[in-house]
Amino acid sequence: MSGPPGRRLARVGDGVRDDVGDASRGDTPRDDAAHDGTKGDRPRGSRRRARVPKVSVVVVAAFAVVYAVVVTLYALSGHVTSLGPSEPEPMSGGVTVVLDVEGVDVVHHRVDMNVTIDPSDSLYTGDLFSVTTDINVIVSPVQGSQAIVFKAQSAPSTKQVQVLTEGEVENWPFDVYRANGMLVLAYTTTDGVSRPIPTSVWLKGDVPGWRVDASQHGEAAADVPQTLAEAIAVTPTVDLWAARSGSTIAFASVLLALLVTMPCLVLFVAITAFRGRRRLEPSFMGWMGAMLFATIPLRTFLPGSPPIGSWIDFTVVLWVVTALITGLTIYVAAWARWARPDPNRT
Repeated sequence: MSGPPGRRLARVGDGVRDDVGDASRGDTPRDDAAHDGTKGDRPRGSRRRARVPKVSVVVVAAFAVVYAVVVTLYALSGHVTSLGPSEPEPMSGGVTVVLDVEGVDVVHHRVDMNVTIDPSDSLYTGDLFSVTTDINVIVSPVQGSQAIVFKAQSAPSTKQVQVLTEGEVENWPFDVYRANGMLVLAYTTTDGVSRPIPTSVWLKGDVPGWRVDASQHGEAAADVPQTLAEAIAVTPTVDLWAARSGSTIAFASVLLALLVTMPCLVLFVAITAFRGRRRLEPSFMGWMGAMLFATIPLRTFLPGSPPIGSWIDFTVVLWVVTALITGLTIYVAAWARWARPDPNRT
């Protein structure tokens, strides 16, 4: 084939390409081998396909890590940290008061417990089943009566109490509930006179989704006080602390991340369609409406059911709803901008 000087025709695949080389500019024809897809650089489509498996591996690995962290935190949560490594044996003539934590009531600001006693052998009758005298246990502050009575000539039963706490559920999931200075003291009554007896305290329980810790404030007196008033003044108190576990915080973080992801996807689709970079699909408006209606169910599914008006409503939920409605509005504007009536329709 003939042509002007410095021009040649090169066949690439099924097409024809003109390579122009101007000797005065020092240009040279391009090398066919560098662009024929068989030699030289890898085609762009191949590089893109090579990146897809890498992205998939990263996504799967990230999901596996998050899953393992959430499950591990859940397995480690819920155990109550007591005042020692093991339940103490009751001292001679005394009892061990066992507080079994059942749950945390954030609405009424209280911790639900079951109370039972483990008396020493000297307080049992000959059958080692029932106690010889009434044993009274003071647990304060609680809702209702501060004194629990375990009747004589019967086996010690389990009593329920609600320990009053201080905390703010609006700080969910970082809300903390405290009961400082909790008094636990046992005594007996003879001829109308109350006599304190040696009292040990042990906490136990398993509260899923919570961390419950207890610490003792003060040291027990060497000798048992003679009057109830003296015993109340010198008996060590218990500080109770309850907070949501790491598994609950991780669970909440994942759900909040999903809430934030929804408007990001909706805005991406809406803006892309408005700019005309993708074909308009009116059915996407139904998908965006579904995202909007899914927000409230996800909000109510948060662990611990934070009340309406918590900080997440002002910092996350409100703006998720706003962004979803904004994305839906942009998509409607894109529909009005790019959609055309069917010319064949009469």
